[in-house]
Amino acid sequence: MRPRRGRLRGALADASLRARVMAAAAILVALTSLVSGFLGTALLSSYLYSRSDTQLGDFARVATSILERSHVPVAQNGQLPAQFLVESVGADGKILLKQIPPHAPAAPQLSAAQLRDDNNPFTAPAAGSPGHSWRVLIVPLSGGRHAVIGFSLDDLNSTVTRLEIADALAGAVAIAVLAGLGLPLVRASLAPLGRIEATAAAIAAGDLSRRIDQRAGGTEVGRLADALDTMLGQIETAYRARADGEARALRSEDRMRQFVADASHELRTPLTSVKGLAEFGLQQGTAASPEELLRLMTLIQHEASRMGRLVEDLLLLAKFDTDRPLDRRHVDLASIAAQAVQAARIVNPDRRITLLDGDPLIVYADTERVRQVIDNLIGNATQHTPPHSAVTVSVTSTTGLGEVIVADNGPGMTAEQATRVFERFYRTDEARTRARGGSGLGLSIAASLAAAHGGDITVDSQPGRGAAFHLRLPLAASVESGT
Repeated sequence: MRPRRGRLRGALADASLRARVMAAAAILVALTSLVSGFLGTALLSSYLYSRSDTQLGDFARVATSILERSHVPVAQNGQLPAQFLVESVGADGKILLKQIPPHAPAAPQLSAAQLRDDNNPFTAPAAGSPGHSWRVLIVPLSGGRHAVIGFSLDDLNSTVTRLEIADALAGAVAIAVLAGLGLPLVRASLAPLGRIEATAAAIAAGDLSRRIDQRAGGTEVGRLADALDTMLGQIETAYRARADGEARALRSEDRMRQFVADASHELRTPLTSVKGLAEFGLQQGTAASPEELLRLMTLIQHEASRMGRLVEDLLLLAKFDTDRPLDRRHVDLASIAAQAVQAARIVNPDRRITLLDGDPLIVYADTERVRQVIDNLIGNATQHTPPHSAVTVSVTSTTGLGEVIVADNGPGMTAEQATRVFERFYRTDEARTRARGGSGLGLSIAASLAAAHGGDITVDSQPGRGAAFHLRLPLAASVESGT
């Protein structure tokens, strides 16, 4: 028995949900038909037997009164209906009188014990006629005789049998109708599950944008599809965020490696120079003239100053990487630009540096840091353009932003150079010497300072058409209003 149950469970487990739903529905319909047929047959049979017993009792009272007065068969005197079996059995068990309905089966076969049962009707088989039976009532008569009153159950059993056949046919028709109508309904109801399965397979294959797109409505499957769509959206967002985070981490790691390599390379140059100059001075010893010693010390001081500036730039970048606070206050961006232009003219007296007048623009910023950004942009323009190239500084405003534009008419940059110009230690001219070109941190520092103020720096440049650097900072009014 256990292996059969195991195979049945295995078959049910391997069957589709549609097949299991249809099998469960068919089983329920069959059980319902069976129970309703059984109850209907039992009630009808009980009713027919009860009615037969009532008729048998009524006829028995009439028949016994006639048998007490007459020794003639009942069928011969014509006083009683002929559809009942009537027998008069003597005390010795011999049949004294007998009446059998026409076309009826053989008389019932009764035992001696049954002849003495004179209380309630009972069912007895017909003698020599299998499948036929009688409903019999034994009534005692005078002189030790017994009256056997019987009623053939062939019609009653035929009625019950026809009802059983009708119930069986009705059950079969119900199962057929269920298969014909229920299968399409189940298929339509479970169609969203098929879409869910297809969507899950597509997502497993890598298509995270797939959705079920099933109207929720009032069905469980619709609500499930809606919940799964929401969950899939969250999973896609989390997955893409993780992928972006991993990509950023890899890029950050690569930039850190490059930064460490570039910083080491930049620091190695002045250290090597200082070391070489010091060793050269020691080799000369007391033989070196005061002028030679002064020249060597001047060179060492120059290299040490370069190294000091590089270390200060690195420390400044590290401070802003850790979100060091700024000394912010309300300042005029146009005044800071004017001061930067005036200082640049003093440092570069032969360079044409023009400030285009603009209205005062109040920003909420650190004055020294904003001045440092503008100085870097002007210094970058004067350093990387020919001496005759003009530099123009203008101050303007856009929606919620104050903007400083430092433009030149120098050689400009390529698109690839423009995208990398704010990277640390990046130089547009690789052949340029470090002594002339600096450490390559000026624009990176400027971009970090602008970002710390909630602004940014961009560049518009084309080869042969110069470059224009745009510094944008939030206006004080927009900062205070939270826009």
